Amino acid sequence: MKKRSKWLLMGDIHADVGPIAYFYYHNKERLQLDDPNLTTRIILLGDVGANNFGYRSTNCLETQSMAFKTALSKLPFTYICLRGNHEARVSQMMKRNPDAWEKKEKYGGAIYVEKTFPKIEYLEDVPAIYYFNGYKTLSLPGAYSVDKEYRLKHGWPWYQEEQLSEEEMDLGRTLAREDPFDLVISHTCPITYEPRDLFLPGIDQTRIDKTMERFLAEIEMQLAYKRWAWGHFHSDRLWPFEGNKEKVMLYNNVVDLDKLMNMSGNDYWDDILA
Repeated sequence: MKKRSKWLLMGDIHADVGPIAYFYYHNKERLQLDDPNLTTRIILLGDVGANNFGYRSTNCLETQSMAFKTALSKLPFTYICLRGNHEARVSQMMKRNPDAWEKKEKYGGAIYVEKTFPKIEYLEDVPAIYYFNGYKTLSLPGAYSVDKEYRLKHGWPWYQEEQLSEEEMDLGRTLAREDPFDLVISHTCPITYEPRDLFLPGIDQTRIDKTMERFLAEIEMQLAYKRWAWGHFHSDRLWPFEGNKEKVMLYNNVVDLDKLMNMSGNDYWDDILA
C-alpha cells in the first residue's frame, strides 16, 4: 500500500508531552494515526523543550530532557522543531556531544537529529528555507525571553543566543528576497501583530528587547507569502484575511497544514483543525 503523509502545526509544548499525547489518544482512530502506512509530521513552533529546556534548576535539565524525548518518541509522530527562546541552540548541543548527532539533508534544507531520538528533527538555528509537503517555507527561529531577569535571579536556564544576531538577521533578509513563499514559520511575531492583551502583567514592556519583532515586521512588509504561523504567546488566534494572506498564532490547537494553506477568507478554526 502506498505511504500517506499528514502534516500538522502546533505551538509551544514546553517540555510537556501531555498536549501531544492528548491529541493522539483523542484522534488516533478518527485520523488513523497508528496506520503503518501513514507518516504524521508535526511542525512545532518553538519552545518545544527537547534541548535543555527547563523552568527550574539547571541541574535537572539533562534528566528532564531525556524523559521528555523518550515520551515523545513513543508516539507515532515525526517532530520538526523550530527553535524558540527557552531552549538551547542545536549547534550548542552538537558541540557538547558531536558523536551523538548527525546532520541530514531533508525537506530541501538541513536538519539535525540526535541519533538516539531520530524522530525529533531540529531546524537550523538561523533563518532557512525548507519545503514542507511541497510548500516553500521560510523558517525564522528565536525570540527574547521577557522573564530573563527572573530566570537569572532564580538560577533558571537562560540562553544568551536566544535571538538572532545581526548577521543572522541579514541572512534572513537575503533569503526573504527569494520570495514568494507559501508559508513562514517563526516563534515570535512581527511587532505589528503583537497581542498586547496577552502580555504578562508586572513586566515593564519598556525593558523588553523587541529586536526580533521589529526584524520580523520588516520581513513581513516586504515579503510575498500566503500563510504565517507563530507561537510564543500561549494562545490561539486567527487574524483577518489580508488579500490572500492569513496569519495564525498557535498554542493548544493542532492545525492541518493542507487545510491552513487552502483555507479561504470565510473559514475559521473548525475548517483548519486536524
